[in-house]
Amino acid sequence: MNRSEYQYYKLNLLEFSWINQPKVFTLENDRLTIITDPETDYWQRTYYGFQNDNAPAFIKDIEGDFTFMVKSDFEPVNQYDQCGNTTSR
Repeated sequence: MNRSEYQYYKLNLLEFSWINQPKVFTLENDRLTIITDPETDYWQRTYYGFQNDNAPAFIKDIEGDFTFMVKSDFEPVNQYDQCGNTTSR
């Protein structure tokens, strides 16, 4: 499938919901800005037993196959600070 064959539509961010909603976030003009709380993460199965499932996630169920684009601006402060997106089936 080439790029011209894709059907594009804009997601309504007001239809999304939160898992672990952060204390500080803004949602305006199709832009989500999050300031995460300290010590939040989705880190799993480390060799020393650390596990955390408390980071914010802004989610929406979508039916069928899809492609998406995300632009992230990230300002890490500490050595292991991370930013990302996730999909699940």
